[in-house]
Amino acid sequence: MKTLKDYTIPFSSLKNGKTMFSYNLNNLFFETFNWEEFMDCSFDVSLSIVKSETMLDMNFTVSGEVVTFCDRCLDPLEITVANMNFRQLIKFVENYEDVHKDELEYIPINSHEINVASHLFEYCLLTIPTKNVHQNIEECNPNSINILEKYLLTETSEDENANENTEIDPRWNKLKELKNNKKQ
Repeated sequence: MKTLKDYTIPFSSLKNGKTMFSYNLNNLFFETFNWEEFMDCSFDVSLSIVKSETMLDMNFTVSGEVVTFCDRCLDPLEITVANMNFRQLIKFVENYEDVHKDELEYIPINSHEINVASHLFEYCLLTIPTKNVHQNIEECNPNSINILEKYLLTETSEDENANENTEIDPRWNKLKELKNNKKQ
């Protein structure tokens, strides 16, 4: 297993200009960050570093495959990631501040190496959609879908519950009127 030290780049020994690096990341890499959301994963990351006297311009290209859980039925779901690009600028400064502003990060001018493991981790996670579901509901586990439908609240079930309680606070009726007017 690779340790996080294996993702350290000694940029002081690099010549000014462009240098390429490549990384193959799997579950072992994500486990070092205590990330266990993936059943299986394989990411290929190519990193292009353009070094100048005052900064590093890092461009990450991430592609790969992930097997995770469907948010709807909890069955395995395969997600393919194709060539997503991310950029990180590292500026060398005299007075070091631990500041991260969008794409700009500051490090001391006398630094000679940088560890890109946290960048790799973050950018791989950013390639995964926020909602992971099968494209068609027919692909989901039918037993899980039946359970969901059984307990899913719908407007009709809310109306049935409202009929059971005959005394309704009049303020709720006003709010319902506002809600209905907003829909129209």
